[in-house]
Amino acid sequence: MNQPEHNKRNNERHDEQGNAATSGIAGIVVELPNQQHRRDVLQLLLGLTALFGLFFSYLNWEVNFPLSLTELILAIYSLVLLFFSRSFKQQLIMSVLFLVPLYTLILFAISSLGTSETVYVWLLVVPVLSHLLLGPRYGLVMSVFFMSIGFVLFLIRFQHNPAIYNLGAVSNLALSGIATIVFSQVYEINRARAHRQLLHLATTDNLTSLANRTRFLDVFERERNHAIRNETDLTLLLLDIDHFKRVNDTFGHDVGDEVLKHISAVISDRLRKTDLPCRLGGEEFGVLLPGACLRKSLRIAEDIRKNIADNPYIGKGKCISLNVSIGIAEHGADGENLETLYATADGYLYAAKAAGRDRIESRELGVNDKCDSGDESDLQSELD
Repeated sequence: MNQPEHNKRNNERHDEQGNAATSGIAGIVVELPNQQHRRDVLQLLLGLTALFGLFFSYLNWEVNFPLSLTELILAIYSLVLLFFSRSFKQQLIMSVLFLVPLYTLILFAISSLGTSETVYVWLLVVPVLSHLLLGPRYGLVMSVFFMSIGFVLFLIRFQHNPAIYNLGAVSNLALSGIATIVFSQVYEINRARAHRQLLHLATTDNLTSLANRTRFLDVFERERNHAIRNETDLTLLLLDIDHFKRVNDTFGHDVGDEVLKHISAVISDRLRKTDLPCRLGGEEFGVLLPGACLRKSLRIAEDIRKNIADNPYIGKGKCISLNVSIGIAEHGADGENLETLYATADGYLYAAKAAGRDRIESRELGVNDKCDSGDESDLQSELD
C-alpha cells in the first residue's frame, strides 16, 4: 500500500470511529448511569406505592374490603421490594416484579363493582411508569398489553351505563390511552438518545474520537474484575509520541492536532474490537488489552511502533516522520490495581525514552510468560 492510500485509509478509519464510538469494549459503560437513574426512580415509586397503598386501603376498608386488602398487600410487598432493591443489581427484573402486581391491582380495581368509574385514570400511569423503568422496547410491550386489557374490562363493566358507554366517551378513553403511550414512547426514545450523546461527549476525546481518561478508568475496573474472576490476562500499553513538542513548534498546533488524529488511527488499525485505545492527555495514549499476556502485548506493541515509524503523517503539504516510545505492564506480575499498573508502565515508558526513544520497554519475559500457541494464533487471526 502506498503512502497516500495509507493516510486516506487512516482518515476514513478516524471518521468511522467518530460515527461508531460506542462499539466494542468502549461502549460498555454507556448504559450504566442510565440504569442507576432507573434504579433511583424505582425506589422512589416503591416508596410512593407503599404510601398510597396504605392510604387507599384505609379509605376502602369498609367500602370494598377485597380491594382494600389487596391494596394493603401491595403496600407491604412494595416495602419488601424497596428493602431488597438497594442491593439487588438486576434493575429490570426488580421493575417487572413491581409493575406486574401494581398493574394487576389497577385492572382489579377497574373490574370491581365497588369502585368509581374514575378509576380508569390510573390506567394512564401504565405507559409512563413502564417507559421510565423498562425503556422504550419493554415499556411499549407492557403498556399495550395492560392498557388493552384495562380498556376491555372498563367497557365490559360499564356496558349498561348509557352515560359512559357511548361513542364519544369510548373514543375519548381510547384516544387518551393511545396518546399517553405514544408520548411516553417518543419521550423515552429522545431521552435515551440525548443520554447517549451526552455520555459520549463526556467519555470521548473530542479531537481523536478515542476514549478519554474517564472511560478508560471505568473500563479498566470492569476488565480487571473480569480478569480476576476468570483468571485471564490483562495488559496495559502506554505510548508517548517522541519529540512531539518539536512538531508543534515547527509546524504549528493545527498540524499537531492532525498528527494526533493520524497516530490514533494507526494505533486503532492494529487493535481488536475488544481492545480499548484511549488518549490520556497531550501526546500520551493508553491501550488496554484484555486477554493478552505480556508476549502477545509485546508483539502488538511492536506492530504499532513499526506502523507509526513506517507511515509518516502526510497532509497540508507536510511529510512528518513520527516515532513512539511504549511501556508495557501486565496485570498481576506488574501490579494488581490501576495505580500500580500505570506507574509500572509509565516507568517502562520513560526507560524507553532514556534508552533512545522509538522502542518498547517491559519486564523481561520468563518461563511462565509463554502464551498458549492456540491462543496466540487466535489472536493473530483476530488482528489480521
